[in-house]
Amino acid sequence: MSSSSIKRFQRLLTIRKAQENEGAVALGGRLAELQRIEHQRDLLVEYQSHYVNANLPNDARILKQIALLQQQLRGALQQQEGRLVIAEKQVEQARSAWMEMHQASLSLEKLIERRRRVENTLDGRKQQYEQDLWATRKAFQKTDQDLA
Repeated sequence: MSSSSIKRFQRLLTIRKAQENEGAVALGGRLAELQRIEHQRDLLVEYQSHYVNANLPNDARILKQIALLQQQLRGALQQQEGRLVIAEKQVEQARSAWMEMHQASLSLEKLIERRRRVENTLDGRKQQYEQDLWATRKAFQKTDQDLA
């Protein structure tokens, strides 16, 4: 394992992190859209409640207009509920996509850390070998000097 392979993985991690950030931004946008749709639905429910609980006039023409308005509010509320279902699905899709990207980043980070540990272990063994070799040479040099 070389540090160049770790560098390649780090470059890949940088790309994955950028993708993960893009996914987080997309998720944030979907959540904001969901909140906007929920707010619109809440307003429609409030309007509907206002007209249902309103004092009804005795004028038949105005009663028909109120009934028509209530019918339109029910239709708008049904449409908004449909938008809400779609927005919730889109949030879940964006969340799932972000989670996959996040998990991929975490996995790559763990791989890089394992490679570093292996590399450090190999470096430590190499240094120990070189120290042992140096000590052995010194010992032989001393033995040669003692014999001479």
